[in-house]
Amino acid sequence: MIISIFGTNGMLSMALTKYFFKRPNTVVDVYGLSAPVDYQYSNFFSVDLLKNEIDYEYLVKSDVVIYASGAGVQAALNTDSMLMYALNVNIPIELTLQLKKWGYTGKYISFGSYMEIGSNNEEGKCFSEDEVVCSSLPVTNDYALSKRLYGRYMKDFIADYTYWHFILPNMFSVDDFKPGNRLIPYVLKYLQDYTMGKATETPSFSAGTQTRQYITLEEVMEVLNKALEKDILSGLYCIGGGEFLSIRNLIERMFQFYKVSCDNDFFGKEIRRDGDIKSLCLNGEKLKKAVGYLPEAKIEDLLLKYA
Repeated sequence: MIISIFGTNGMLSMALTKYFFKRPNTVVDVYGLSAPVDYQYSNFFSVDLLKNEIDYEYLVKSDVVIYASGAGVQAALNTDSMLMYALNVNIPIELTLQLKKWGYTGKYISFGSYMEIGSNNEEGKCFSEDEVVCSSLPVTNDYALSKRLYGRYMKDFIADYTYWHFILPNMFSVDDFKPGNRLIPYVLKYLQDYTMGKATETPSFSAGTQTRQYITLEEVMEVLNKALEKDILSGLYCIGGGEFLSIRNLIERMFQFYKVSCDNDFFGKEIRRDGDIKSLCLNGEKLKKAVGYLPEAKIEDLLLKYA
């Protein structure tokens, strides 16, 4: 089997390459600006998707083509908006059309984001595939809008080859538990230092009212594996399941795990826009019917494994 993956060194593209490279009798071709760092692959093709032509005559020999490139996932990077729309909309659309033109007969996989849902006050609501990509709710940034535009295109896309567009919630990876300024490393450092008796500053969080869905990268790989095994129908699939928690509840669960008191005064000090989007929950019933599986990891399982 030949798996072609667009994107290198990003969280998702790395996980995909590592996962498929371990499969027996599998060739993993990766396409990107820079060669994969510290993980294995079969062949690397240096390509600037904004400038270079793709060798479609070779690409269509792939059994599976996965578009895991993109821009704007990490808001802190301040990615240029033009680059976001190019990598998140224009290039994957061209890729799908070129595969049709070249008579591709394999499988094409791409990914959306639950951020496409937009600002809402729907506490506890789980959004279906159509409610995500056809949402008329206001989005908070160009990343969410660009992903929604591409998802809307994939909803009505028609091709002779099989295509799956998976809409992803928040994904935990081992990197979320490494030192850094993101939420989980920030909370972990405080809790670990506190339990070790080290000097700590009082933690400061937003109100934490936004509710998010949490799964693991390993569970995403399992969804792809089952989709390939069962050869499911083309279309959009929300990867639901996992845990559905407010940011505050997530923090409180982490404090409980370390048996540390979580003071109410810790919350509401940082000014963030997490109150604009009350629910970021995906309805995974369509996927569950297709593959018989949904993610189910708990935050405590992740802390035991990674922290």
